[in-house]
Amino acid sequence: MMTVEDALADIRAKRANSTYKTKSQKDEVEVCRAMMNDKGYQVTMYAGDGAVGVYNPARSFRGMISNVMSETTGISKIEADNLLDKHEFSSSQAKEMVNFSKEFFNTYLFKSGRKLSLGGRENSDVDLEAKTIPAGFVKYPVKVGEDSEGHAICESREAYVGEYDTLKVYGPFPMWRKNKIKGI
Repeated sequence: MMTVEDALADIRAKRANSTYKTKSQKDEVEVCRAMMNDKGYQVTMYAGDGAVGVYNPARSFRGMISNVMSETTGISKIEADNLLDKHEFSSSQAKEMVNFSKEFFNTYLFKSGRKLSLGGRENSDVDLEAKTIPAGFVKYPVKVGEDSEGHAICESREAYVGEYDTLKVYGPFPMWRKNKIKGI
């Protein structure tokens, strides 16, 4: 079984020489699968003045699944826990979880009109909010040549863009870090 830290280390190693961010469904699935299987991985949650608890994704997910197993089959919760403890989630199951998670984000953010808090972590306190960009003209650069040193010479052009939805990210400096700096 691959741990969460192993999966993240593999991704960082593959990207060691890359200077830009890319997306990879394969990497998303591998990290999700590791999070579903790695019972030792946990994160500390923060709010207000500091740490408020610990979250273990694998144990939480397995607890939810064993509840469903127990409720639908009539077996005891302990028996369901024991059966599930031996199970290792597959890549196809992790892919479904990634797809479900993405659809939750899209549905909640773009259809509820509410912000979504990702929860405080040691170095972050991030909220997401849906934002509609109205239709209108936007300027964009077009390369028309190069100067004597090989730098691009660009002109500005305009294009009409229809209304679309995007996300606004709020990421203030975490309050618990402010208190630590102030010595409070």
